Amino acid sequence: MYIIVAMVRLISKDVDLRELLNQIGSDPASYGIFLDKDSHLRVWIDEVYYPAASVIKQECLSCGADAAVHKHVITGKVEKSSVLILANVRQLKCLVDKLRRMPYWGLNQIADEIKSVLEDREARTFVLTMPNGTLELRRTKVMTILNATPDSFFPGSRVDLHTGLERAVDAEENGAAFIDIGGASTRPGAAEIGEDEELRRVIPLLRQVRERVKLFISVDTYRAEVAKQALENGADLINDIYGLQFDKEMANVIADYGVPVVIMHMRGTPATMQEYASYDDLMKELHTYFVERVEYALSKGIKENQIILDPGIGFAKLPEHNLEVLRRIEELFTLGFPVLVGHSRKSTMGKILGGVPAEERLFGTVAWTSYLTWKGVHIVRVHDTKPNVDAVKAVEAIREGI
Repeated sequence: MYIIVAMVRLISKDVDLRELLNQIGSDPASYGIFLDKDSHLRVWIDEVYYPAASVIKQECLSCGADAAVHKHVITGKVEKSSVLILANVRQLKCLVDKLRRMPYWGLNQIADEIKSVLEDREARTFVLTMPNGTLELRRTKVMTILNATPDSFFPGSRVDLHTGLERAVDAEENGAAFIDIGGASTRPGAAEIGEDEELRRVIPLLRQVRERVKLFISVDTYRAEVAKQALENGADLINDIYGLQFDKEMANVIADYGVPVVIMHMRGTPATMQEYASYDDLMKELHTYFVERVEYALSKGIKENQIILDPGIGFAKLPEHNLEVLRRIEELFTLGFPVLVGHSRKSTMGKILGGVPAEERLFGTVAWTSYLTWKGVHIVRVHDTKPNVDAVKAVEAIREGI
């Protein structure tokens, strides 16, 4: 029997429905029907065997929903078809109940995946357990950047021992939940520095900050030894731009210390990543990448409730890719993990604003922070604490009141 384990995910309403129907290969004559029904959730199922696609469509109709499939599914002229379900929550639960009783063509597995997507959508509160306490991510939290580097793309983020401590105190006083200390620039084209130099930049600053502030401290590193020494000196979590791929010991260190880890999406290295900024389906790639990296993390003993995902704005992505990620950020929530976005003063904003330098991108950054807060992103990583904390508070007040 032909079995396929599908990839099920929610699709943002900001994506043109006609584009999705065209990607599936639906009959253009049916577009109007689906446009009239596009008022609820969109659930995408990747490449299922054509009889399964046909059954899903029929069962959707029986539940009062509908599904778009390839125009040749009914004749069997295609082996596989992606499926786009247009349904409300009640209709999806009806569909899950029906498909779970069908142990062929992987339909019962598809039912479980749809159920998981629904559960993840409804349960969006996460709790991180760290050496210096726990943190509930019910509202958007701000992470303030401290770059102990001489070459980070925004000069205003560069700190030494004195200014780093001042910035950390300011972050705490103005409502940040985290600071993120990095000792190696990861801007496009940045050269790699040695481990000893990274330790020299990070550890003294970390020790000094840990003595003075109570907020949670993240260390931005992809090296296991740097992570280990950071955790020994008071760090609470590790932010790895390589998603546990650069250093084979990194996952073991995270698991041994039981701390949260940020897994970011990137291709190549900071020096080469923009050479790989080409995608057939960006959001599908992100989804596939995160599923694989999470499975790897879990296999190494990292706890499921200690994983945070970062789509990597500006890392192996052109401006149009960055904007697509931001526009469709809610699709990453279906993976079932908190999402962090590092969008602060990035070059895409500079392009939007007419080529202005990083020093003139604050207002645009705050606008994006407001948008991401409204969408429900769990952590925003930014250079400027107070303006972004104020933006989060203002948006949350609209949602929940003062």
